[in-house]
Amino acid sequence: MSGAFTRRALTSALALAFLASCTESGQPSKNGPFNDVVGAPKLARDAGAVLLQVSAYDYGLAGALAGEQTRTVAAARYGAVMRGTTQTISAFNAAVLAGTLDRTGPIREKLVPLADGLSDLARDGATYADGGDPAAFARVITDVSAGWQRLRDLSTTLPKDDALQSTIARGMSFVVTSKSSTQSTITTGPYVSATEAKQALQRMGSPLNGSFTQSAPYVVRIGPYSDRASADTASAGLLKQGVINVVTDDPSYAFARTGPLPDAELWREPSRVLEVRATSRKIGLSSDGSWVVTGSDDGYAALFNPVGKLTALPQSYAGMSVLQFSVDGDHQSFAVGGQVVTFLAVPTGQNLGEGMRFTGAATQILFVPSTRVFVSASTGSTGLAGGGPGLIGGRTADGELVGDPFPIVTPAAGARIAASDSGDVYVGTTSGGAFDVEVFRPGRDSELKAVARIAGTGTALAVDRSARFAAAVTDQGTYRFALADPKATLTRIAGTVRDVVFAPDGTLYALDQTSLLAIGPDGAARWTAPLVDGRRLVAGRRAVVLDGTDRALAFNPADGTAEELGAGGTINDLAMSRDGRVVGVIVDARRAVLFTLP
Repeated sequence: MSGAFTRRALTSALALAFLASCTESGQPSKNGPFNDVVGAPKLARDAGAVLLQVSAYDYGLAGALAGEQTRTVAAARYGAVMRGTTQTISAFNAAVLAGTLDRTGPIREKLVPLADGLSDLARDGATYADGGDPAAFARVITDVSAGWQRLRDLSTTLPKDDALQSTIARGMSFVVTSKSSTQSTITTGPYVSATEAKQALQRMGSPLNGSFTQSAPYVVRIGPYSDRASADTASAGLLKQGVINVVTDDPSYAFARTGPLPDAELWREPSRVLEVRATSRKIGLSSDGSWVVTGSDDGYAALFNPVGKLTALPQSYAGMSVLQFSVDGDHQSFAVGGQVVTFLAVPTGQNLGEGMRFTGAATQILFVPSTRVFVSASTGSTGLAGGGPGLIGGRTADGELVGDPFPIVTPAAGARIAASDSGDVYVGTTSGGAFDVEVFRPGRDSELKAVARIAGTGTALAVDRSARFAAAVTDQGTYRFALADPKATLTRIAGTVRDVVFAPDGTLYALDQTSLLAIGPDGAARWTAPLVDGRRLVAGRRAVVLDGTDRALAFNPADGTAEELGAGGTINDLAMSRDGRVVGVIVDARRAVLFTLP
């Protein structure tokens, strides 16, 4: 196992170090009144973190292997996590080796076996990751149980640590068990092809427990049987038919789990998975993430309720480009569409009011709190100068027309729109070499009022919920300013980025292809995190980025450390609930996968 210490290697190294520290009389050298391990409390907490993660993932995998539906982890995802855990354990064991050199005492005597046991855990976890061997997973379960016991023994030699004790209690509450048995299987063949194997199975009477392999070697397998005697009887019957066969005994494992759901530990794994219509490439979430709508290439919008039941499947025009729920209320609705945006009721999917028709596909849609109005923007028919003007349209939550200033005519390149919680809508358009930001309140203002003028061609606009700050991106850079005094506060904070989003706490995130930048409410840069190919950004409790096509990364707002969400495929779209708790992605154009953030 690459990078990991085996028990023999670690123990031998510690023994040699101990002998080297002895005096000529054979007694340990005296380095002071205390010669036990320094830094053991941190090492204990690090071991607890490793064991807690593996315990939670064991719980998830055991559930999947037992056919359960909630808080499960696929074998491939479990393998990926265990490969990362192997590296973590290798680093931990290196720290133990360094910390125990020339040390003696009760802490050392309990820390070394803990490190040895984690080496076994890393090896068995890597074995399962490589081949999916259930026997290896059974050994992981045993390794984890032994690890918790050794960590508890170590904790008795350390100063009182409530956090460590809490981790031990939490980890040991996830009880995963394995039970092995022997099952007998009959094998015949090999045959020349899968077709020949299928024909052979048919000649045997196609037993209900029979199957044939689709790739070489082409064999027929019958079973498994509950005991060897039953297999031998069936084998003898086949021999009478002239079918040469062999009976083999193979171990079989059954896994079970009890204890609380590890929601906090498995937040990187899906909390819900919905099978959706093929070619679905857009997703929208209700404000609390309980309702889900997905849009497919053929124009169907699939609406799912909080328990995952499909409640409506309305069809509009093909080319779905926007999906948006209203803020939860007595009469919740949602909007879907492309060149034509329609408004539908929850849960029936019944059409409401009058749709919005644009000359090109809608590029943005948002629901404005307090005024309860949908606002959507599009480019002209081509998005290029001379291709006709763009439009901004507005409808109530029930799809009814909204008066002036709608419809708002924009340049052919269209507009960028944003809104505050107080109900103000901000519009950014480019003309005369500058990005003009204006504001109005639907239902109150009949005209837009100027806010700021920023040099360059605008590509993105964001406003924080409290309407204190705004951010804009142009081809001249990325700018942040206070809405109360834009001229005095306009500050260039970065080069031209792909997108900007404010989190509910006022943090501004700026997404570029190779980095994510976090700017605090005070305007100071908090951190910058590297990316491979940043494509889409949403922000709530955490900023979540679609990095490339197969990685959704959730960032810790405090320090920018990234953790990958277990989407498990090609990600077509990314969305977040308004309350910032739930992230939704479309995977492989056929699954809606949801994650609940801590």
